[in-house]
Amino acid sequence: MVRVVLAALIIVLVPFAAAAGYVWQQLQPAPIPPLEQNWQSTVAVLAGDGVRGTDDGIGTRARFSEPFGIVAAADGTIFVADAGHSDRIRRISPDGHVSTVAGGFSTPSGLALAPDGTLYVADTGNHAIRRITPDGSVSTVAGDFAPGYADGPAHQARFNGPIGIAIAPDGRIFVSDTYNDRIRVIGVDGIVSTLAGSGQPGADDGVADSARFDTPTGLALDVRGILYVADTGNRIVRTVDMNGRVTTPTWAQGDGFVRPLGVAVGPDDEVYVTDEGGRITEIRSNGAIRAIAGNGVGFRDGTGATAQFRRPSGIALLRPGHLVVADAGNALVRAVTATSQAGLQPPTSPAIHPQFDADAFRLSPLLWPVGPFADPHEIAGSFGEVRGDQQERFHVGIDVRVEQGTRVYAVRDGIVSSPISNNGVGALDEWLRIGDLAYIHIRAGRSRDALLDSSRFVATYDGRKLLRLRVKRGARFATGDLIGTVNRFNHVHMNVGWAGEEQNPLRFRLVRFEDTVAPTIPPDGIRVYDESWRLQTTRAHNRLLVGGRVRVVIDAWDQTDDNTPSRRLAPYELGYQVLQEDGTPMAGFEKRRASLRFDRVGLNPDASRKVYGAGSGIPFYGGRRTRYFYIVTNRLEAGQASEGLWDTSRVPSGNYILRAWAADISGNTVERDLPITIGAAD
Repeated sequence: MVRVVLAALIIVLVPFAAAAGYVWQQLQPAPIPPLEQNWQSTVAVLAGDGVRGTDDGIGTRARFSEPFGIVAAADGTIFVADAGHSDRIRRISPDGHVSTVAGGFSTPSGLALAPDGTLYVADTGNHAIRRITPDGSVSTVAGDFAPGYADGPAHQARFNGPIGIAIAPDGRIFVSDTYNDRIRVIGVDGIVSTLAGSGQPGADDGVADSARFDTPTGLALDVRGILYVADTGNRIVRTVDMNGRVTTPTWAQGDGFVRPLGVAVGPDDEVYVTDEGGRITEIRSNGAIRAIAGNGVGFRDGTGATAQFRRPSGIALLRPGHLVVADAGNALVRAVTATSQAGLQPPTSPAIHPQFDADAFRLSPLLWPVGPFADPHEIAGSFGEVRGDQQERFHVGIDVRVEQGTRVYAVRDGIVSSPISNNGVGALDEWLRIGDLAYIHIRAGRSRDALLDSSRFVATYDGRKLLRLRVKRGARFATGDLIGTVNRFNHVHMNVGWAGEEQNPLRFRLVRFEDTVAPTIPPDGIRVYDESWRLQTTRAHNRLLVGGRVRVVIDAWDQTDDNTPSRRLAPYELGYQVLQEDGTPMAGFEKRRASLRFDRVGLNPDASRKVYGAGSGIPFYGGRRTRYFYIVTNRLEAGQASEGLWDTSRVPSGNYILRAWAADISGNTVERDLPITIGAAD
């Protein structure tokens, strides 16, 4: 009997694609080492090249837009719900070829496969459950394509953005009715009923409508008929029995998950969970829990915690020790395999490098998020400024100064991808993400507490008081669509790029943005510290004496044409040069090179501490001035920060000029010179 096993057992290098990743092969049964209890994993790309698209092809020659749901057939075929701009169901065949099964969906999410080969789809944006027969015919199982909540005959029933789906051996279909916060059942007789959930977001255990969920997504059914639910908003995994009894297992309590999305159950009751923190977690039947792959958000193949994912969502178990994961944020399908069973594998192709497509984004000018779209407004905060106290972070966007209540509009077409893409209702930092942009300090989806659009936003009230607001996965916004109003912080903050990897919005041709004002470095704006951060103050003949390995810090700020006089912004780039006493550059400093460039940020949470010196910050309530002290002997390149020193011991003794400089994004530059002496003074 022919048996299908994971290509991790034998890697086939596809002609013309030397590092195609994992490929499926039909093989005769081969001895398989027993799976150890705490097996270590190896993560590798199965399909996709990390660039968003809809190309069919072999292995890493294929492209996905937003692979979200995933399910595997007994013969090794994998089906993927490809959302984003694809809205198709894709197939990865046992020989590694990616093809399109069917289209015509709107943000398809969860998938389930019946024994007869029929595929069931949670068609999130269409608020329906769809069916694809083995011959490719698509039909609607339940839902009338309008958001709402109604039990009853299938085509009269209503769902609200369903995301998860599972099918029982007897043909019943279970659905995570995500924005109704309920688990629904489609009976074999075509009647839709509610299994559990009150319809109000919460975390209460209980039976039927006495229980509460918060944005439930992924579903999996074990052999005993127990449903496992990724309760995304509550950051936990819950179980539901066939009587509608909802329980939070002991192992699921605490802070184990960061917004779980996908769930799979193995034959020995082991549970696998994906979450937006980039982890794949295993829970054994005895309740032991451990992360088997993933460490932070990003992209990296490798073993265990060295691997990285961006928003892993759907997960499917082929057999013990062999998992496939829809890595939605990276537009990839990945294999997670027990290392002891993985065998030899090629290195990840360097061509696979998922990233925000800044070049494509730059093709169209960036509009202002408030009206008038094509007229300049005051920039009240710029990219890269330091924020926080003791836990410093970068300001990763721009602030546009407008009054409370001003309408905020989408500046690009975009699709909401995460099931929870906004947060902080009523708080100063309330935010909303649409596609590759985020808008902060707004009342998302409303003017004060009046809902703007019930088809894309879900509001929860306590009487007349707004308690909760969610924007639905799959909600589509066009440029110029009204998305909310400015809150009492009196400005809207706008980010461009992937979360945690944002890019400077001023790089994207902000319409009629003008800056003819050069940055400022005050007369005493250059400071020199030794390696232990002791300030150097000794002078001779009006020159600062320096020696050994030193750090150079610049006090600098910028303004734009429309700023109020007291406004201080961060420059775009900064650096330093060392000149001979006659003003000619010293060897190694012939050209002015930026030490710090605020073009984008990386995923290193400590980067801001390598850029800003002590005393940097912005006062919220007076008491001190905005100050930015830039450590220009360190480096910030393409969002990656690193420490550095200037080793003056390698410089001949004598008199020199230490020149600090800062430039804004328009190229306006300021220079400031500090006479120094290296070695003994004359």
